[in-house]
Amino acid sequence: MGYEQERIENLIDKNVSELFHENTKQRRSDFQFIQRIISAMINPTFRSITTTSYKHYYSGHKIMLPTSFPKAKKSFDRTVLSRRSRRVYSKKPLNILDIAKIMYFSNGITEITRLDNEEIKQHFRSCPSAGALYPIEVYAIALNISDLPTGIYHYNPIENSLESVSLKETKENLRMQLNKITFTDEVGYASLVIVLTGIPSRSRVKYGERGYRFMLIEAGHICQNILLTATSLNFNSFPVGGFIDDELDYLLKIDGLEEMSLYIISIGKRPKV
Repeated sequence: MGYEQERIENLIDKNVSELFHENTKQRRSDFQFIQRIISAMINPTFRSITTTSYKHYYSGHKIMLPTSFPKAKKSFDRTVLSRRSRRVYSKKPLNILDIAKIMYFSNGITEITRLDNEEIKQHFRSCPSAGALYPIEVYAIALNISDLPTGIYHYNPIENSLESVSLKETKENLRMQLNKITFTDEVGYASLVIVLTGIPSRSRVKYGERGYRFMLIEAGHICQNILLTATSLNFNSFPVGGFIDDELDYLLKIDGLEEMSLYIISIGKRPKV
């Protein structure tokens, strides 16, 4: 019995997670995987596409974010050691400077460089991304921001701006929907709820099925950036991985296939003790 036949027979009766892990393994015998990566690295057309594949909402209201941020209230060491998931918030609002720092530190452009001697510009960020393909998009649901209308926004890292996705929802309705989607009452009482979504085709075009792994890993990188930034500003925050996918996708106006919801982070000011 050949190796591939034996492997296929061993996959019978496996659960979906085991099948996924098995089918995204990298093997020395997988020459197509290696060829795909080499082709992507030397193909200028591919490189041009991947360095400009960012989502934009051209028709939405745009808010340019400031590039001056509030200083951290804790050192890096204290921030890391004191990070905890805390679900209680005060009713005091965040402001646009707070949002700007959280967005920029989570997934903002931190360096722009030219690839080799080409005209192609590569944008780098504070989180690692396989092949610098950046399959993660960041959405901000503003519930209690002093100088930002209530609504759902998409973060545009190239312009460092918030693009409106929906400004029609009331604060009460958004809170109710978030609580229902997550089965967690505390989420809706935050000032800011961030949703990370993934566009797997950006990674898959180079890495095949393994690209889906890379996308999920990257969501974790960005989430930790958000949590540590919030902690450094003395805000409470907690991540949520359990939610009704289709309902959250619908709220964000995404299809759940080409782009899907992956992670939620809830943020608000700490109540006085």
